[in-house]
Amino acid sequence: MVSSLRCALTLGILLAVPSFAAPSSPYHVQLHYETGTEAKVGIIVPGILSCMNIPDPSVTANDLKLNPVFTNTACSEDGKTYRGKESHGLIVYDPPNCDGVFHKVFHKKGCPNAGLVTIHITKEEGKDPVVTCSTGPPALGPQGFEVRCSSPQAPDDGISNVKFIATVVKSQEALLVV
Repeated sequence: MVSSLRCALTLGILLAVPSFAAPSSPYHVQLHYETGTEAKVGIIVPGILSCMNIPDPSVTANDLKLNPVFTNTACSEDGKTYRGKESHGLIVYDPPNCDGVFHKVFHKKGCPNAGLVTIHITKEEGKDPVVTCSTGPPALGPQGFEVRCSSPQAPDDGISNVKFIATVVKSQEALLVV
């Protein structure tokens, strides 16, 4: 009974998140994130991935390898053109605004959010993928930082086909206030 319940739960999870069940493609995108300020930057990786896999996330490097699942039919309207995107939030560890226990006790606001970086991949049948990078503001409004995305670059990880760099900088509004 327990083993059949485990099997049903595992199968349910695999069916609910198609990218886990679908094979990955040999195509990879390197997303490097960095800071253009004195503060450190961290990335938020969502728990549900459906159109892309992250085959080897790292807790020590500022790189994510995104691996599209071109065979995932949920990422195609017509069965011939894959349209996948992956968005990640960037958090700024900016002491004294969010500095350990003191911050958590006295300041309930949390670390500033710089915004989102999104990788879009479109692949038409028989053609090479078209990959772009875009950014968006923080969900809760301006927090003093913003994300800028580079144009496509040559990857340096030995695996990926293209690289983008998401850089967190002080926002123009924050520069005007200072």
